Amino acid sequence: MQLLALLFLSLAATACSSGTATSLPTALNLANTFSQLTSELDQISFGSCSVANAILPVNNTSVQLPVPAAGLGIKYIAIGRGTQNYTCSSSNSSIIPVATGAAATLFDASCFASQSMTLLHELPAMIEQVPLGSLAFMAMILGQVTNTTNLIIGEHYFNAAGDPFFDLKLTGTDTWMNGAKNASATAPIRVATPADANGKNDVAWLRLVSTAGNAIKEVYRVKTFNGNPPATCAGQQGTVLVDYAAEYWFYG
Repeated sequence: MQLLALLFLSLAATACSSGTATSLPTALNLANTFSQLTSELDQISFGSCSVANAILPVNNTSVQLPVPAAGLGIKYIAIGRGTQNYTCSSSNSSIIPVATGAAATLFDASCFASQSMTLLHELPAMIEQVPLGSLAFMAMILGQVTNTTNLIIGEHYFNAAGDPFFDLKLTGTDTWMNGAKNASATAPIRVATPADANGKNDVAWLRLVSTAGNAIKEVYRVKTFNGNPPATCAGQQGTVLVDYAAEYWFYG
């Protein structure tokens, strides 16, 4: 627990030292999230990290995602932290940003899922507040807390053909999937924040199916936090990167 406290204090200090007036709310939100989770973390023992009994939260949206295909089993649960990417051909306020893909680092969340689904579902909101440049430090500290040496298990990005790609070879196995969106559901509206007055900035939940790959047949993106683009391209031109985090559930 001391290591985890050090992590969050360090990250809060990083946010506060950015020199902008808007950095303080981020640091305070991070500290508030940590304080809410402290009592639960104190009761968790990260000994067994099996995800066999984890329950995919597909019932949380008004339009539910299909359940995994028969015969598939859960292989990994990860937290993805990165950016949803969009483009604006001009700064015309009537133009809507066009999605061009995403890029994210995938963190092994098996130990959290095996011990507390409540804690697991808090992680996207918590990690989205971590500056991208601090992710490696976060992985090192959380790896010590959970006795995990390979907390970063892979990457998610879009390939040259514009297809979502998941590379999980950092697990030490030849695990990867080139996918296609099979179903989507609007993310549940959450409690509004100063940065998200409507609580509607979370990207959709998805089910993706494999078009090629090894060991993985389906991927679910759920419990998303942020990632939606600005309503229009007003004041934007070129690439627009929007921070996000989400749970990724891998089935094979």
